[in-house]
Amino acid sequence: MKVHAFDIGASTIKQGIVDTGPPSQLVTRLPVLRLPPTPTFHVVQERILAALTSAADVELVAIATAGAVDTDGTVVRAGAIQGYSRIHWPTLLAGFFPGLRGRVRVVNDGLAATWAEYERRGRTGTHVHFALGSGIGGGIAIGGRLAHGTPPGPAGLGHILVHPTSTVRCSCTRTGCVETLASVRAVLRGYQPPQPAASPRTSPPVRTRVPTLLELVHKTRNGDPAARRAFEAAGYWLGIAAATVLNILAPDVITVGGGLAQAAESAAGPDGGYLAAAQRAMRERAVPRLADRAVLTPSPYGANGPLIGAALLAATSEGDG
Repeated sequence: MKVHAFDIGASTIKQGIVDTGPPSQLVTRLPVLRLPPTPTFHVVQERILAALTSAADVELVAIATAGAVDTDGTVVRAGAIQGYSRIHWPTLLAGFFPGLRGRVRVVNDGLAATWAEYERRGRTGTHVHFALGSGIGGGIAIGGRLAHGTPPGPAGLGHILVHPTSTVRCSCTRTGCVETLASVRAVLRGYQPPQPAASPRTSPPVRTRVPTLLELVHKTRNGDPAARRAFEAAGYWLGIAAATVLNILAPDVITVGGGLAQAAESAAGPDGGYLAAAQRAMRERAVPRLADRAVLTPSPYGANGPLIGAALLAATSEGDG
């Protein structure tokens, strides 16, 4: 079955046509829809409606989205996008496209990426997935099902406390969450290039522009030690969070995906930088009997996991209906 899938984030909306297989794969990559620096739900709605209007023969729509999503597909809240709360995409889209009534599935993006990985591995055992980006999300799948929280929302992997004395404030209002210390924002914040020596005859140094993640990838590849340290420092905290999950759940596998995971691997490979630092910290904190499971496995889906997972869940719902 082919599904038109969307992945709504804070800065972009990715989209593509997913063949749910088997094997499941992104068969057509469609243009990325850019959002303004301070996005609103009105803009998101316009982008989605325009994409579906120009699409041909859409039979099934899957939406992976940031934020907490209720079991009926209502986006309860998504703080990064203004006005994006209490939105029921199935009803909204059916109002514009009557043929889509009953054919729209909505799921949290981290849970969607988790399901893509779990499905690929045969829906067996216990699986934990970390989705790494501007924030940190993901999910847990166990016993053939996704673990949903109460109130609705994904497992709070991004809010695992890893640094009690940190002063960086999280979106959840606390400090010390892994999301504040291991996400893209943390990597960028941690980049501190050496400053030239001050001279009495010169004016104070001008604060340099904060580089983008892609720029830090290039700097790391070119041997910039400050860029490498920024990735490694953030990776360490991810490893602490992963060890916490490992010690409690003893999952069969822990995978990592998302834009930051891809960037980190591109910068230093799977055996260096961010991922290597995370792996070391995880092994150091794992209880001895679980040491053989202290492995972080990069997702082969990369940043496409939410698209594929949402499509798989939509196709499953269609079959059940």
